[in-house]
Amino acid sequence: MSGKSEDVRRKAAAMATEQKAKERRRRLLMFSGAGAAVVAVVAVGVISGLSGSLGSATAGTSTSSAQSPAQGSAQAPPWAAPTDAASRAQAAGLTMLTAEGTAEHIHTHLSITADGKAITVPADVGIDLSAQLISPLHTHDTSGIIHVESPVQKGFTLGEFFTEWNVALSAKQLGSYTTAGGYTITTFVNGTKYAGDAADIALAEHEDVDIVISTGSSQASAPAAFSWPAGY
Repeated sequence: MSGKSEDVRRKAAAMATEQKAKERRRRLLMFSGAGAAVVAVVAVGVISGLSGSLGSATAGTSTSSAQSPAQGSAQAPPWAAPTDAASRAQAAGLTMLTAEGTAEHIHTHLSITADGKAITVPADVGIDLSAQLISPLHTHDTSGIIHVESPVQKGFTLGEFFTEWNVALSAKQLGSYTTAGGYTITTFVNGTKYAGDAADIALAEHEDVDIVISTGSSQASAPAAFSWPAGY
């Protein structure tokens, strides 16, 4: 009897062990299923969020609060890159992006000279470094190269850039310089004098835009053509 009792105990113990193993497997399967569900939900959320951001990251989209091109400050230079890049982009009718676009990719060079002295076009116009956002219209350095890197194909103007830079620009004004104040504002595009409003200039690949501010009877002349660095 004692031997039979021992066999019964061993079988009972084995059955209990097997039952516990089955329970563990069941819990693991439930956990794995729940984990997969969580991953799926997160993935859907991420995809939805990305779709929303990409949908809202269309360059050149006008908003109801957007100002007309080339509206900005009338302060004297130097003109730093605005700290509120997103609001200035919105003022220009542009939308900040999470990454540079590739559908429209061109580079225009801008130089500004006042009374024979160069005015720096600053780095990071149209870039919000803290938020890691970038406008389709921006600068990376002080070379004067304006980058157009948009996710959609569309035209961009010099006026949009100046609005984003928060510097007033028109046929009669550039920042604090005005024709009413005795200044002459002359714009050259690829070495040729531009007769219209500089804010209307359409940005084009390897275009050279020079704005020369002078006083008195001195005649403005176009600066030497910009020498594009390798890779542009």
